[in-house]
Amino acid sequence: MSAESAAVTSTLTTWRGNLRLVRTIRYAVGTTLAVALAMGIDWQLSYLTPILALSFFAPPAKRPDPKAMAAFVGIVAVASVSGVLVSAFLLVYPVAFLLAELLLLFLLFYHSARGAPPLLITFLMIALTVIPVVALQSMPLAIGVAQGLVMAAAAAMGSVWLAYVLIPDPVSGETSAPAVGNPEKPLPPAPEQCVSRAWINTTVVFPVAALYLYAGLTSVLVLVFIALLSMQPDIATGTKAGKALVVGNVMGGIAAIVMFELLVMVPEFGFLLLVTLLAGLLLGSRLFSKAPTAPLFGMAYSTMLIVVLAATSAYGEADTKAWIRVLQIIAAVVYLVVAHAAVRSLIGKSETDHATT
Repeated sequence: MSAESAAVTSTLTTWRGNLRLVRTIRYAVGTTLAVALAMGIDWQLSYLTPILALSFFAPPAKRPDPKAMAAFVGIVAVASVSGVLVSAFLLVYPVAFLLAELLLLFLLFYHSARGAPPLLITFLMIALTVIPVVALQSMPLAIGVAQGLVMAAAAAMGSVWLAYVLIPDPVSGETSAPAVGNPEKPLPPAPEQCVSRAWINTTVVFPVAALYLYAGLTSVLVLVFIALLSMQPDIATGTKAGKALVVGNVMGGIAAIVMFELLVMVPEFGFLLLVTLLAGLLLGSRLFSKAPTAPLFGMAYSTMLIVVLAATSAYGEADTKAWIRVLQIIAAVVYLVVAHAAVRSLIGKSETDHATT
């Protein structure tokens, strides 16, 4: 073996043994694979694909079980069909639909508090909020959105599987998650505490869903973002964590504007993938650090991707300026943080036992 070959082998062995480096590279490469698949095919809500894939790459997520991944796609399909059926049968009865929506949101938040897999609850929430809004415009369009959700789930799982095959953890640190997106978790809180959390979350999210349905709002991206953020535990843990959530999403909004302007100058698919990869490496290296601010960089990356990909998708809101979309998303974050704090204050107790101020 030549000296050059030995040096290359030594370098590969060194980085393959560095768990943090391996996970950072997988975080960036896996997300880029998801972006390539989503934007290459470009179906309705395809921009959700890399956001979902991120959940399996960011800490503390581990390699998911293939059977659980397949089951996840099946449950998403059931959730999407449920959203279409609820829309088809109840939208013509506004009062009945609102009551059903209220009950369903409460049940989703309750089971989330009890420890149900966050991604499954998130998909159910998107299906039961976004699909009815689209159905008011067109039922065939709503069916297309339901199909898009299933495709996004399947594409995300495919990207995750491929990324873990190409870039596995070092042997000493390689483990499998017990459930999809649901690494070892603490015991669920008491039922009465889950009820309290569910009512607080429902009180915050339900008015937004009702406003979208009966005020003729059509910015589905913002509603999707609210559904995604409503499942973030950081919102419910107090003012300090809420501020961190705002900061992280503001960082992502600024990054999104920069990335969007770069794509305007170089509107090439390959350049989109290159920028996604570089951003993933840069922000991922900070995310996998031990710094207290590490989670902010994960928030920033996901926000950047959802804004840019929704803008560049053929099914996105391309007529809306990137900075306007960023302002809408930041407004949604601020609303959720402030509304949670206000509701907790009104009921006189924190949503969690470990709330901070």
